[in-house]
Amino acid sequence: MNARNDRLIQTILLVNLWLCGWAWVQAGDADALIAAGESKLKIGEIDAAIVDLRQAVAVDPASSRAQTRLGGALLLKQQNAAAIDAFRAAITLSANNADAFIGMAIAYLHSGDDALARAALEEAKRIDPTRAAKIDELIASIDQRAMSGGGH
Repeated sequence: MNARNDRLIQTILLVNLWLCGWAWVQAGDADALIAAGESKLKIGEIDAAIVDLRQAVAVDPASSRAQTRLGGALLLKQQNAAAIDAFRAAITLSANNADAFIGMAIAYLHSGDDALARAALEEAKRIDPTRAAKIDELIASIDQRAMSGGGH
């Protein structure tokens, strides 16, 4: 073989390694961006966290966790409609994501839609029965508000 063929073989091997490793790099990058976003949320940098979490979603669009965290950050920013969209995306990616259902319920509560909030909480309770007691407290609060005329 000549030097040109050797370079061609090396290039093909490098491209194959790059293609095989891309999925792993994407997931790792998304995890790092999620961690950065969570760190920023802890110190109150909500806007910067949203940027990181949007990037995590862009890097790994199949990450239910990234969508859930983005929904939570948007909820903190009181962007309820956008938060609901992110939680819906998370649930579409993972139908058993109790955290996304709980986040969506809170966004619905802030939007004044008690019925949808209650339905999301019931689903979260079905998915994760270990949270039933706390979820039931919130559902009771929603029901009490509805009975007193404060619900929608």
